[in-house]
Amino acid sequence: MPLLNCKRIEELLGIRFKKKSLLRLALTHSSYLQAQSEKDQKSNETLEFLGDAVLELIIREYLLVKLPEAREGELSELKKMYTNTEALYKIGKRLGLGKLILMNKGEERTGGRTRPSNIAGCAEAIIGALYLDRGLKYARRFVERNFFRKRVIKQEDYKSILNKWAMKNRIKFFYKTAKEKGPPHHKTFYVNLYVNKQKAGCGVGKTKKKAEQEAAKNFLQKNSKLKMPNVK
Repeated sequence: MPLLNCKRIEELLGIRFKKKSLLRLALTHSSYLQAQSEKDQKSNETLEFLGDAVLELIIREYLLVKLPEAREGELSELKKMYTNTEALYKIGKRLGLGKLILMNKGEERTGGRTRPSNIAGCAEAIIGALYLDRGLKYARRFVERNFFRKRVIKQEDYKSILNKWAMKNRIKFFYKTAKEKGPPHHKTFYVNLYVNKQKAGCGVGKTKKKAEQEAAKNFLQKNSKLKMPNVK
């Protein structure tokens, strides 16, 4: 069992653990256990499960304070910006978690240290570990320092704007995925928008929904004569 330089890791992450065992657990990928003989060894999956709930609570509270007049639907969309795998991956990558995760050689050879799901899961596990070790207040400070570096900006839902316009004018439209690129864990989607069966816009994104959102935005911006509200 390799020794972790807990003091160094804590300095890198800007945190302090009372129980170093929780820090080690937060960094232990399930693949690592396959090479261990200890039957009582655990992975960071349970901490990831807890960290997901703790993070969501902190984000919900933050958004309610920052945007007291926002509607439930708007708050839900904003919450996803902070809690989805892509957001967690970016934060975990910035913190250098990929280099710190304990995993077996097979997982490492297949790109485990750069895999978004591994890094995102580790980030959530650390939040869960901090909550158990130091409480909600301490976990909140870690989240605020790393997740709230940018001011919250309400994003326009171009798909909803397009949908309202189409319903009002009885116009049919649909989205179609043109192609997908990249490995399964890091795909890029290319989506076309068709209005009255004619190609009217296109979008690119890391998920189909994001690509569709870009396609709708592309169409609405090109057709300013529609005079749609909130299209910038």
